[in-house]
Amino acid sequence: MANWWMVNYKANESLIDFWIKNGIVTVGWSEIGNPLEYETKDKLLMRCDEVYSNVMPGKRIQYESQVWRFSREINKNDRIITYNALTKEYYIGIVLEEYRYMAEVYPKQPNVLKVKWVEKHIHEKLISKELKDSLSQNYIVFRIFNCDAEIERLLVSNGNVKEALDKENEIYNAALECIKELLKNMDKNKFKFLVRELLCIMKYKVSNNYDNDRENSYLIISEDELSFTKNIIRVCHLNDDEVVDLNTILNVLNSYGDNVNKYLIISNNSISQAIKNSINDKIFMINLSVDDIVLKLFEYYDELSEDTKKLLLLRKVYI
Repeated sequence: MANWWMVNYKANESLIDFWIKNGIVTVGWSEIGNPLEYETKDKLLMRCDEVYSNVMPGKRIQYESQVWRFSREINKNDRIITYNALTKEYYIGIVLEEYRYMAEVYPKQPNVLKVKWVEKHIHEKLISKELKDSLSQNYIVFRIFNCDAEIERLLVSNGNVKEALDKENEIYNAALECIKELLKNMDKNKFKFLVRELLCIMKYKVSNNYDNDRENSYLIISEDELSFTKNIIRVCHLNDDEVVDLNTILNVLNSYGDNVNKYLIISNNSISQAIKNSINDKIFMINLSVDDIVLKLFEYYDELSEDTKKLLLLRKVYI
């Protein structure tokens, strides 16, 4: 995953224009020479002590740490942010190559990263107070955490974060509805197979066989790694007319005639909360409707088999 870095020269608009024109980002401290010649931070700090002897020791430590970060910790595909105080805009770049020392080309700014600058800039009034605070540290080079989601949303939106989130939610909800309809119209055997796979991903031990003539029920086991606790649960795929009222559901569950007292009911529509409460006064029951299963499929998407992803027409994209 890419890291995000601020390279902050504040009001130096001419330097930012120079970066964009040449597809680079640079820092100075040219007196140090090539920082890659110093194998450790201590050796680099000794060099800073030597060339900046007229500067307070705390500042020398800051110089060393920032040059070290820029030359050794920023990697290809990391993101660079800088700020133009005159236009009050943030500029975003993607690092294309590892660090290079180029004193012969840029003598005053010899520490260089090749960068592809994004054409769109982000005005400071659009970002959250939390992000603005994290971008306002009193250093030239520093890493920023937990900023990628907000910045990427702003880059793809025409407005503020709320507009971007609303659009994202619209796309997400449309995808949910599409998968719900697909599951409700799916062949019953394929749907049962999908539920089995999902339960396996959720770390249940799933029986390979149905244990009734209707082939709508089987057992799963939940246990800790050392088997100190073991729960046997009956999974029941019930039709819409079997989940309409309390007595109908209890009659179905009692028809299995075993000592299992924990049930997972799979149904198209959710069982009402009042009926759930009444059932749980007698036995322990959890209901997963198609709506719930869709959310679980999204949650465990990365662990689904490729066949299941194809069956659901699902593919992860970033928006």
